[in-house]
Amino acid sequence: MPVHLFARSNSAVGGLTGAVSATIALAMLSCGPEPTRSRVVRGDSGVGEELLAEGDLVLDASAPSVGLARTDESRGRWSVLLATFTGPDHRARATAFTRDVGRRFPALGTPFIEPRGQGVMVLVGRYEEPSDADAQETLGLAKAITTDGRRPFAMAMLVRRTAAAESGPPRPHDLRALRATAPGRRDLYTLQIAVWSTLGTDEISPERVRREAESMVASLRLQGLEAWFHHDADSETSTVTVGSFGSDAYDSQSTLYAPEVERLMRRFPKQLVNGEELLVRIDPGNPRSSMRPLGPRLVEVPFD
Repeated sequence: MPVHLFARSNSAVGGLTGAVSATIALAMLSCGPEPTRSRVVRGDSGVGEELLAEGDLVLDASAPSVGLARTDESRGRWSVLLATFTGPDHRARATAFTRDVGRRFPALGTPFIEPRGQGVMVLVGRYEEPSDADAQETLGLAKAITTDGRRPFAMAMLVRRTAAAESGPPRPHDLRALRATAPGRRDLYTLQIAVWSTLGTDEISPERVRREAESMVASLRLQGLEAWFHHDADSETSTVTVGSFGSDAYDSQSTLYAPEVERLMRRFPKQLVNGEELLVRIDPGNPRSSMRPLGPRLVEVPFD
């Protein structure tokens, strides 16, 4: 039976809006109809391979006006990513890089290292939300730093640190396992076809949410599909995706998806929420507009 997104605002279904938003915005970094092309500053491609060149911190005249960054030492899950390191001796190189950054750019706060896939990330700051003023201030400061005529953190970005590190290494068919095969890439996508969530209620347990998602993935795998699950402990949401694609998954100029993406979208035309079809309004701003099933969504493979 189809679920109407705006049917009952005070019920579990009414909480669906937030759950789906959390799934798309937090559990996975959403690409929307046009995948983002953000890139990570990679330690194994220059930044981080060698210590930063000596030179005074200079704020480029074209950079946004920023002050000293203030680090929230709470256990917030969002941090500013400065660089990633993979390959031989990646932890030693990251450690040296982190010490140098802390010594030369104290305004950023104290950088720290977190494992990610087959490498590590160098991060700074801990924030509850990416929209926090302090988070944006730190990001702006990192991007604006100029030394010896270059910006070593020009591609810094806010990333969400999840409980993944606490949950141990990824198991088979965990989407983190796919990310581990390409830890520094941003152009890695998959097609989201289902969401399981507690919806902020006690009608379904987090354990069942995870179990249902993994069961669905197992079933799809038996059909010969490359299926994956991704658990988000904070939102008590699990997603199910199929396929893995590169930068050619979507063409922003022609607005066309790659043939292999199109084939999967035809096979899974409706994205299920807790096993049911979800209906959304064609025009969200018009309460009288007709409804249509929520379709699958091309999303970026998360880093956690």
